[in-house]
Amino acid sequence: MTFIKSATRHLIAASGVLATIVLVGCISANPLPDRNQAARLADGRTGSDVPIQDAWALDFSQASEAWDGIAPLTMDTAITVTLQNDPDLRLELTRVAQARADLAQSSLPPNPVIGIAIGAPIDGGGGAPAMVELMQQLTWLWTMDDRIDLQDERLASAILSAAQRTVDRASEVRTAFARALAARDLIEIETAYIETTAGTYELVKALAEVGELPMVDVDRALIDQRSAEADRIDARRELRNRKFELLRLMGWADQDTRWTLSGALEDGQDDGVPNEVDTIHRALTVRLDIEATRRRIEAAEADARLAGLSRIPEVGVGLGWRRNFSDRQALTPGASISIPILDDGYARIAGAAARLDAAHLALAVAEENVVEEVRLNLNQWLQAREQVEAYDVGLVSAARKVVSRSESAFKAGAVDATELLLTQRRLITLERRLLAERLDSDLAWIKLENAVGGSFELPLETPHVQVEKNS
Repeated sequence: MTFIKSATRHLIAASGVLATIVLVGCISANPLPDRNQAARLADGRTGSDVPIQDAWALDFSQASEAWDGIAPLTMDTAITVTLQNDPDLRLELTRVAQARADLAQSSLPPNPVIGIAIGAPIDGGGGAPAMVELMQQLTWLWTMDDRIDLQDERLASAILSAAQRTVDRASEVRTAFARALAARDLIEIETAYIETTAGTYELVKALAEVGELPMVDVDRALIDQRSAEADRIDARRELRNRKFELLRLMGWADQDTRWTLSGALEDGQDDGVPNEVDTIHRALTVRLDIEATRRRIEAAEADARLAGLSRIPEVGVGLGWRRNFSDRQALTPGASISIPILDDGYARIAGAAARLDAAHLALAVAEENVVEEVRLNLNQWLQAREQVEAYDVGLVSAARKVVSRSESAFKAGAVDATELLLTQRRLITLERRLLAERLDSDLAWIKLENAVGGSFELPLETPHVQVEKNS
């Protein structure tokens, strides 16, 4: 095997040069800086004051210390628990890690190929020919920049998408929390109605027993009371459903529901009315998903440049050591060049051009959707606020006065039981409608804040992502 030792001496130098190039150009595959950057982008957009980087530094399977599962739950606490314990967010971070690995891979050249051959004569003569070759493909040298640019932009887009998913998840938690608050408040309304109908039933029953009212009025009052009790049973189940949804978003799907909610609907809404034009401009500027779409365009541009290079022949170089039958040795440098006559790269270039057009169109579609989302949610919020004011001030208050007067008039014999029952039903209907409008106001505001990037308090600037490429 002395020929291998001799060949190795000649190939060590070439291998050393290649290893040096690889080490200098290698990009780190560590995703931690990218995760931290995604966390910083989402900070200030979730409705929680807890730094997201700190939440993500903890194991998602370890229950958050922000809540013990027993104390009254606030919206801020619900978001904090979600940031740490929701596995969906960690799944999004794995996509960031995958994009980082793809970037690191793009900076690496293809592995060299070593060929070894040993010959033996078949005619009975002497000699033992041998060959050792080292081959390296060189096409990566002029495609490396575009390959790195492509994966760089894809990683930036993945970072922005992970941050946007975090903002969306926080918005979902706020929505679920608001629905749970509405379900809790509905139980209070139904309980008050039960007390009202129970009092009416006892009064009607007493009057019927002395012959002042027919028994049919007693039956009607009893039906209203039992209907109110059935509605409260349904409301309690609805609250339990809303808690299940909230706990799943928080990553505590198996948690018991024997805890209460702390908070009120319509807390946290701005007193002023946002200007539609300014709100649209803000959304198009600060939204993370819009910037992610822009970075996908830059990735598509790098992909198009890379596709254009496919028309250049692939080149490889090699260095070999050979020994013939006469025991003569030689070094044989060489090269290989592909001939682009069957595949000239046209199809790849066309595909890349189509993907670039699709990326530009995706941005146009996303911007159109943002404009619609902002205008729609702003109008729905204003609509719900107007309805809340109309029902709270003009209708519910008036209905309560009518019920009070009807009760007094009924006791005085001025109105019959049917009229009293109708006014009470009208009041509970209006109170339920007022609660529904308050919930709609809250949901529209949450959607509006999410439509402008998570908060109206964000600086009016485009989110910036700088991908680290340290080895």
